[in-house]
Amino acid sequence: MQCDACRREALIFQPYSGKLLCPMHFLKDFETKAKRTIRSHGWLRPGDHIAVVLPGDAAGAALLAFLVKLTADRRDIRLSAITVDTGISGNPAPEQARKVAVACGVEWLCSSFAERYGTTMDAIIQQDGREAACRSSRVLRNDLIGESAEAHGVTRCAFATTVDDCAGTFFSGLLSGTIECTLFPSGATGKTRIPAIRPFMDIPAPEVIWYAELHPECAGCGALPPCADSDPGADDALAALDAYDRRHPATKFALANLSGTLAGIAAAQGPPPLCQECGESIDGEECEACSIRRKFDRRSVS
Repeated sequence: MQCDACRREALIFQPYSGKLLCPMHFLKDFETKAKRTIRSHGWLRPGDHIAVVLPGDAAGAALLAFLVKLTADRRDIRLSAITVDTGISGNPAPEQARKVAVACGVEWLCSSFAERYGTTMDAIIQQDGREAACRSSRVLRNDLIGESAEAHGVTRCAFATTVDDCAGTFFSGLLSGTIECTLFPSGATGKTRIPAIRPFMDIPAPEVIWYAELHPECAGCGALPPCADSDPGADDALAALDAYDRRHPATKFALANLSGTLAGIAAAQGPPPLCQECGESIDGEECEACSIRRKFDRRSVS
């Protein structure tokens, strides 16, 4: 089969657009989408120090490779990479992240649960169970990313969030009745006010993986290990969404767009209830994130 944009052999098929693309035109299409997202949100400004969150998976590696290429001629933009070692035994992700950062020629900043909180993800799972541990991990990891970024003068943290992530978060929240995080996104990184940017938010996850595979500096990165950031209920919901999306390829785009539309409507209705301690939107009286922080923050104990 031939590429729809030229006569070369097509290696990639986009089910939602019906296009067949060769590697060259796939890269062009991919980078055009990511650049458009950055421009539309004003996410790249002179003097920025952008830290790419690099968990050790292919998506994070792809984002770093893309931003290195995008800012190659920008002396006014600085790039770094941030990794958090959550402490999962046998997890090769931190070492994979280090290798990608070295291959891309950027400074690598690494923090760990063990050093900051005096515990590991393995220990939290054993103590609290997988579902509660994964909720704790999300809060602690984002806080630690924000702390590391703030300590090194970072102005924006870049996350490799995809259309699949946006749709999956909204769909899981819809099923469980907890969609506040998508209706009232903070746009910040952890407890800090450092803005979070998501250049791949309009791109499907498989295309992000293909992009990584076309860049040698991303070699060796695969999927994150289980329980990196999900819970059993969310896993079941995402599996159902993936199965439906295979039959109806535009489903995840529709859900991501619906999430954005509802967020705009919610914002027009006025601000949500906010936690007096951290300023995040809350459902009810208690802020779960602050409760998790109090439990694990050794420095809060005198």
